[in-house]
Amino acid sequence: MTFVEESGQDKLVFKPDQSGRMQLILPYPFFVGQRVGFFENSKALLPVLGISLFIMLLTLVLWPVGWFVRRHYGHKLALTPIELRLRKAVRLIFALDLLFIAALIGLLVYGESHLEVFSDRGNIWFHLIQVIGVLGAIGTLVVFYNAIKVWRNRERRIWGKLQATLFVMACLGLLWFAFAGGLLQFSSSY
Repeated sequence: MTFVEESGQDKLVFKPDQSGRMQLILPYPFFVGQRVGFFENSKALLPVLGISLFIMLLTLVLWPVGWFVRRHYGHKLALTPIELRLRKAVRLIFALDLLFIAALIGLLVYGESHLEVFSDRGNIWFHLIQVIGVLGAIGTLVVFYNAIKVWRNRERRIWGKLQATLFVMACLGLLWFAFAGGLLQFSSSY
């Protein structure tokens, strides 16, 4: 399972690891290629993340638009105080989730030109961002509870019920990405 370049010295080695899964070993001591399962596969994760973030962002952007439209036509939301609080809480969770991803991307981009961010000195920033992520992850329970309340309400139309379900799916998609990427693990190993 060793392959050498025909007219050169580059080499690829395929060797089973401790669990018997094949891995690709290059002549560089820091690089080992391993096959990932479906739940860690970027071909599944990245579209789910993109759709989840799009749903969250669209919800936050259209929230004031809906308020202006209802105000213009003199229509008020017929929500109980609990439903109104849940509605605001869902938007807050979406804002936390978007802030988590944006801050993480921002810190990584900043770290490209300031490598000290990836040392012990920068750990505090990663941990602060992870706290935001954990709050958003816990908030997924609120989004799930909101969906249950909406589905139990007989006065709500199917579109409201589907929207609440879509919100839960968006939160679960983001959680999948965060757990698969180890983004919520408070460790300092890179």
